Amino acid sequence: MKPIKSTLPATPSLELTRQRDAVGGTQLSPYRGIPDAAHWPLLAQDAKILQLSASELARRIQAREWRSEEVVRAFVGQIARHNAAYNAVVLLDLDAALERARAADDALDRGEVWGPLHGVPVTVKDTYAIWGLRTTAGDPDLLNYVPEEDAVIVSLLRRAGAIVLAKTNAATLAMDMQTSNAIFGTTNNPWDVKRTVGGSSGGCAAAVASHMSALSFGSDLAGSIRLPAAYTSIWGLRPTHGVISMAGHMSPKPDEVNGMRVMAVAGPLANSVEDLQLALSVLAQTSPQDSTVAPLKPRLTPCASLRDLKLAYMDELGGMPVSREIKASLQRVVDELRAAGATVVRAEPSDFSYERTWATWGALVGMQGGYERSNLARWFGRFFAKKSVADMPHQRRILDPITVEGYMRALTEKDTQTNALERFLSDYDGWIVPVSSLPPFEHHAPSRKFGIFNIYDKPLQVDGRDLAYYNVTQSYATLFSVTEGPVVSMPAGQSSNGLPVGLQLVGRRFEDWRLLDVAKLLEPLVAKLRGCE
Repeated sequence: MKPIKSTLPATPSLELTRQRDAVGGTQLSPYRGIPDAAHWPLLAQDAKILQLSASELARRIQAREWRSEEVVRAFVGQIARHNAAYNAVVLLDLDAALERARAADDALDRGEVWGPLHGVPVTVKDTYAIWGLRTTAGDPDLLNYVPEEDAVIVSLLRRAGAIVLAKTNAATLAMDMQTSNAIFGTTNNPWDVKRTVGGSSGGCAAAVASHMSALSFGSDLAGSIRLPAAYTSIWGLRPTHGVISMAGHMSPKPDEVNGMRVMAVAGPLANSVEDLQLALSVLAQTSPQDSTVAPLKPRLTPCASLRDLKLAYMDELGGMPVSREIKASLQRVVDELRAAGATVVRAEPSDFSYERTWATWGALVGMQGGYERSNLARWFGRFFAKKSVADMPHQRRILDPITVEGYMRALTEKDTQTNALERFLSDYDGWIVPVSSLPPFEHHAPSRKFGIFNIYDKPLQVDGRDLAYYNVTQSYATLFSVTEGPVVSMPAGQSSNGLPVGLQLVGRRFEDWRLLDVAKLLEPLVAKLRGCE
């Protein structure tokens, strides 16, 4: 976790707007701007609050050590002081947050506890609908879109007592591995503002890493939680597909049919494993709006120590290059685990095909995310894009023709590879692998546009070797999007030039609780490697 800075960056110049939908004759009431930093100096009390996890904040608020209003004001001050530098928050619901905080404090005075997140401010990616608040998903077409109801995860957060303080920046329609869009611009990495924070949940990660939020909620199709978490030295959870509702997430746009029926998930980003556990307990459940979510396997007694763990690891998968810096960080984790008594073996599944899994990701994304595009349009797109995707195994089939048979074959292949990985994981408590081929790189400009989306033809350098942008950012994440089991993105130290390095801890489907318990055991070890003891 990056330490709180005492310096005060300049005030945000971007004018942000909140709109409440008209209810009972009430007119739209815009709230403009993030408060001036000069009015929010960093107080000693605020510094103490901002260092606490969401779980600890919840305990202290319920114990009445801190008032919820004090906690909300501490985070608002941090946003006022630092959002100009990082551009993580794109909408601040200040008046409503303070009103709910006061109500939370009054409830505690009466002896009422709303839930496990009572009075705790959280942030949510600007791809989730929030009643009465502008929700853009970074798409200019949605600049003035104001939802009439909350996304399911927002409803569940409110039910648990949370205060939705702000919305965070996202890639356009969550379809890039950097966080930038035509409305709000680019989110910068708190570790080095010249570098990317990853995407598409980069606003969430930057907010958590800079203490503008203790707990944030993003989404993940190709690593959009895992990559930003890795690039900012925080924790992220991609849960088992289907255990948390995605209802109310964009894309699709409000007037579109949701074609993305597999692989995409909602999940939390935080500064501690305990916060991931708390978030999962709040979100992994049915609700009146969505009773179709799948149940997790029951939580069992966790292992008592690292000595009880049997883990596998690999520092390269499918021949996809990984930088020496990341390999060295992974090896340090392995060495520390072995020194602590854990059993750690270099292993990978013998009957799992990386190439076919990558191809399946592309086929499913293309057919589900582009279901409305005609095969003639896809043929033209494939003709012009063929050279660009030739070296990207997970991108080659995105523009394949759509047929019912092709879709069924892709789903069948998905099941085949999922079963192969599950058989392998049955022998281990987790599998440690890279998140990406590089630590956070400098902001990488797109070569061109395809509509509102960025296209990257210029490669990135991995130890002096050219590697396609999408191979660097997506290859190691998309494998486990296809297999749909839980993955924890965990901080694992720093590169030689002080940049965060993250790793994936992969677990068995529906055993999210088990994987988080394993991550909890690893947390002190990786904190040591990060210099956070």
